[in-house]
Amino acid sequence: MFLLEFPQNLAGFLAFSFWNKYKKHPYKHYKDAQVVHVPGRWGAVTLGRYILADDRYYSSPLIHHEYGHRIQSRKLLFLYIPLIGIPSLIWAGAFRRHRRKHQKDYFSFYTEAWANRLEESDQEKQG
Repeated sequence: MFLLEFPQNLAGFLAFSFWNKYKKHPYKHYKDAQVVHVPGRWGAVTLGRYILADDRYYSSPLIHHEYGHRIQSRKLLFLYIPLIGIPSLIWAGAFRRHRRKHQKDYFSFYTEAWANRLEESDQEKQG
């Protein structure tokens, strides 16, 4: 499975290594993911088994949503970046004004709504 998620796991591992090993930022385990703290107020990014989270996400329940992206990565394998990663980044960055103007919830976009549903389903199984 790790090899079929290779593109996102490689990018995630490199980013994780930079922030944790080189910059000495803290990390924690969340289920089968590694979550590293990256300072600032920019959000979070999930790359395979690695979640990079800002000051707000790192210690908040929003990490559950990011884990939903982890599940998407496991399901979609090498298709995760083109089907989820890129559209999600575009939705987060380029459509900020559009969301405000049209009163669209960030989590209404398909990548985000599906991540929430997957994490909720995973939590129900766990518990």
